[in-house]
Amino acid sequence: MMLRSLFFSVLLLFPVYLLSQSNEVEEALHNFQYNEVLALLDAAPPTRENLLLKTHCYEKLYNYPAALNIYKQLLDEYPEDVNLTISMAECASQAGNSPLSLQCWIIADSLSPGNRFIQTQKAMALYRNNNPDRAIEQAKTVFEADSVPLLLRMVGDAYLYSGQGDSAIWYYYKAIEKNPADHLAVNKLGNIYLGAKFYDATIDLTQTYLENINPEQILIGQLNGMAHYSAGNYAEATGRLKDNIILGDSSYTTCYYLGMSLYASKLYYESVSWLEKAYNQNDTDVNLLYYYGTALSMTYDRKRGIEVLTEGVERIEKMNEMLFDFDRSFAGAYMRSGDYYKAIGYFQSAYKRNPETHPLLYNIGNCYESMKDYKNAVTYYERFLKTAPKGWDMDMKNLEEGETGKPSSADLLYKNATWRLERLKEELFFQSTD
Repeated sequence: MMLRSLFFSVLLLFPVYLLSQSNEVEEALHNFQYNEVLALLDAAPPTRENLLLKTHCYEKLYNYPAALNIYKQLLDEYPEDVNLTISMAECASQAGNSPLSLQCWIIADSLSPGNRFIQTQKAMALYRNNNPDRAIEQAKTVFEADSVPLLLRMVGDAYLYSGQGDSAIWYYYKAIEKNPADHLAVNKLGNIYLGAKFYDATIDLTQTYLENINPEQILIGQLNGMAHYSAGNYAEATGRLKDNIILGDSSYTTCYYLGMSLYASKLYYESVSWLEKAYNQNDTDVNLLYYYGTALSMTYDRKRGIEVLTEGVERIEKMNEMLFDFDRSFAGAYMRSGDYYKAIGYFQSAYKRNPETHPLLYNIGNCYESMKDYKNAVTYYERFLKTAPKGWDMDMKNLEEGETGKPSSADLLYKNATWRLERLKEELFFQSTD
């Protein structure tokens, strides 16, 4: 009898315990104490509501993997719940798991066909997964019902990514037409115009935004200043970029173009301070090194100017060395691919950069021989043989490398060139007698 009484007492207390715990959870949530909420929920029954509350806390704590594990657990139990699927898609996107996010949006689309929100997000997920063609196709399905401004800009991005600039321009224009406040679309369209040297179009586009939408939009102000500088409007560029500085923009680009605008206006002393700020952020830009060094040498610190100009020369020399390596690698890749014409171009470019690399002449001759252009092959093999050491003879018995007892790699190339040259001259002789 006493045991039964105790059992009923526990049953009566259990709802009170749950109510008390619920109040604790609510208070912890109100105070943004998400770890405390999670600790309380660990002791609570794993109901759907409690599990969803856990995902909320994990997401607030940026612990997206833990939240995704719970979403997977819930979707195993409720596979046709479109809201759960959408929540998991958004969580996966926050976690940087674009493939999983796309998979969830595809499932959500199948669970709720024709839903424009889901179709829009699916198109965005396709683009984030580097599938611009499918993203464009999916977006056009949405456009049949509604021209969503965000999607218009995304399609512009997809066309730009695919190298279709004209289509990108059209969609960016449409995105701005639908939402004139879309500064990202304005910036991207403006950068296309600027890259194409349509400076007046860039100025008109950005000026319209700054005058009618937001005069303090830093990205658009910067682009406007760059366009004015490129168009030779140095006073306008200086004014606009100084406005950006006042707004807190101390980026490399703004400092560089402000310094350059002042330099072009022959205001060298003022130019130096902004070019120096740009230099302190990035000292690898050869153009900056030239103009910063020159401005210094024309003002108060000629010694420092010479130092900066010397940095520029050293940077150019280093770039030339890197370009030589790139040329040689491109040439080798094209040669192995059988595209001998392109390989020759890169070998010739590499040889111009470093004329002491004589084996490149042999490689060019080899390419011409593979193309059956024997006359040019002979020319380059002969040029290569002229670089052999004085007194070199392929029949010499001392063509050995160190203690290996084998000819050096250079000796082997000279021997191969001599042999190939003899064979090609015979071939040309017989061709001329036919």
